[in-house]
Amino acid sequence: MKRNGETKRRRNMAEEAEQGGGGEDPAMWENLDRNFRQVQSVLDRNRSLIQQVNDNHQSRMADNMSKNVALIQELNGNISKVVSMYSDINTNFSSAFHGGNNGYDGGGGAGTKAN
Repeated sequence: MKRNGETKRRRNMAEEAEQGGGGEDPAMWENLDRNFRQVQSVLDRNRSLIQQVNDNHQSRMADNMSKNVALIQELNGNISKVVSMYSDINTNFSSAFHGGNNGYDGGGGAGTKAN
């Protein structure tokens, strides 16, 4: 039941966007797409880091285990970065969708923070 309601909500949002609720701004959609690609890039890196950590752990070699410290620290930083990027995407999209283009920076605001 819940899934069906969520599907309806998404469909209604898409229809509203097509009817002018922010959907008339191709630059906004391009920016959103670019930001999601940046997030995906970090998530892909995290996948690679997790595989490296698993490989090092399974090797049971002291040197490889010590390398995991830096890998896990990078993974932790990347998770914080993804949270920040999603927050920026949400803010930019909400502002552009509901308030004209207020808050839409056009420059890929999500993912530009240095962490």
